[in-house]
Amino acid sequence: MSCAPGNAGAEARESQLVGSFSLLVAASAFVIPYERMQSRHPMHLRRHDGDLDSALRRLDSNQRFLGASFWNGAEPGEWRFSRIMEHVENTHRWRDEAGLHPMSPEASNKVADCNAGKVLRVIRNALAHGNVVYLNADGLEMRCTEVQFLAFLTRYEETEEQRRVAETYRLVVTTEETFLRFVKAWTTWVSSFPRDRSISDAA
Repeated sequence: MSCAPGNAGAEARESQLVGSFSLLVAASAFVIPYERMQSRHPMHLRRHDGDLDSALRRLDSNQRFLGASFWNGAEPGEWRFSRIMEHVENTHRWRDEAGLHPMSPEASNKVADCNAGKVLRVIRNALAHGNVVYLNADGLEMRCTEVQFLAFLTRYEETEEQRRVAETYRLVVTTEETFLRFVKAWTTWVSSFPRDRSISDAA
């Protein structure tokens, strides 16, 4: 069973590459176990993966993201959840449902009301489809500015009919350090289940 990021994370921090490192680790430590532990996955083994599948269902149904079991009581840190209604390709023109930039101090942050599954799906989809944006302290994507936040986006409309009339995106934002903390917490949580080692080894 592999361990959560340790010395490599320290080296990434010294090189100011925490964001890139945490995204690299998340591709295997989060996305692969997240997919494999779901009962619909073709490689899911019910006799081994049932406990983990049940835990995932609880994340979807009755656990808030900020208090989810995978944090194991640790402080989850700074997170934002909102929606981009237009101009997803240009961070300067992002607007939420109230017409505000989602990273502005006045904008609504709905993460406290989100169940864990809702936030995790945004992160999973963003990682799988490359919808990750590096933002500076002002919440903008700009060259030659220091990265402060990682933004994860996934298309809001889920049916073809919805897609024909709108193109909006769910948005999850956190700091580089907080995302690395999440990856470590998730890896430890997945590895704690007594089960077949194939998924935890992937983490």
